[in-house]
Amino acid sequence: MFYSLYVLNVKKETSNSVSIEFEIPQTLSSEFSFKAGQFVTVRKQINNEEIRRSYSICSTPESGKIKLVVKQIPNGKFSTYAVQELKIGDIIDVTKPSGDFFLNPQPKNEKSYTLIAAGSGITPIISILKTILIQEPNSTVNLFYGNKSPELTIFKKEIETLNQKYSEKLNVHFIYSQTKGKSRFHNGRLEGRKIKKIFKKLAPINLTDNVFICGPQDMTTTIKNLLENTLNFDASCIHYELFISNKVDKKQKSKNKKGSSIATAILNGETFEFVIKKNESILEAGLAAGYDIPFSCQGGVCGVCKCLIGEGEIEMENNIALSDDEVESGTALSCQAKVLSPIIIIDFDN
Repeated sequence: MFYSLYVLNVKKETSNSVSIEFEIPQTLSSEFSFKAGQFVTVRKQINNEEIRRSYSICSTPESGKIKLVVKQIPNGKFSTYAVQELKIGDIIDVTKPSGDFFLNPQPKNEKSYTLIAAGSGITPIISILKTILIQEPNSTVNLFYGNKSPELTIFKKEIETLNQKYSEKLNVHFIYSQTKGKSRFHNGRLEGRKIKKIFKKLAPINLTDNVFICGPQDMTTTIKNLLENTLNFDASCIHYELFISNKVDKKQKSKNKKGSSIATAILNGETFEFVIKKNESILEAGLAAGYDIPFSCQGGVCGVCKCLIGEGEIEMENNIALSDDEVESGTALSCQAKVLSPIIIIDFDN
């Protein structure tokens, strides 16, 4: 469900990014409560086309604010609009916060956190960072933040201020791929030997309790595999969010399915039927039939479109958002799910 919100403030963060703060009416304060790390989906008509995108919240839950950062990307319809045209007083449709990438702070915790972000992946990470610093006074944090250059580093000044204020419990490493950093380690991309050095010397894995990662899929997958397969780190203590997914070769992945399928779906308490044609995803077919199925990225990353398969068989072309346990329990991403059986029953409410 979308809520129409006024834009309260728009601030230029870098040459290609802006932060956007929304005005939250008192009557909607409970709907827009959130946990550090979660995201919202925005919707806007741009040039007579409905555009939906998901953005992580960079403000902290205790602030009572909903603030996002949008980084302009090549040919990005909403990001270009936000960076170049959006102004105070404009209205954007916004969903209530959601997402499984979040922190549950406990004031009595005495933990060591390692946070790794690249580019605009800092948006949920800075919310998590500030929440730890404020709500867990006895915990410590190592932040590794990769960018092309200092000028394109979102929240650089704010992070430097936090580093000075919490110098005894926060260590920050800015890493630049297209300009010189303060040492050899701080030059280049967050990959390969650099990632290994993080957990060997700078944030020793044996002294780390939780790892939060947000950035491109290649970086995230590399870190996750290193932690789980090489360092034997507890998988339940690895938390990650992706902003960009690698494309899947659909011709190679898709099975041969003949004919169409009949879908029975539950959404917002209502039951309805629609036809899914050969090689259509559940989401594509539902939208074509006129039903307002929730979605955003359409790449298997955000998880907004997830549903529970009650009966029938599907295959997913790409899955980043769901855990193995969720898939085993019948949860699917409707944007990636192709139906292989004549009948399918889908529940979007559970």
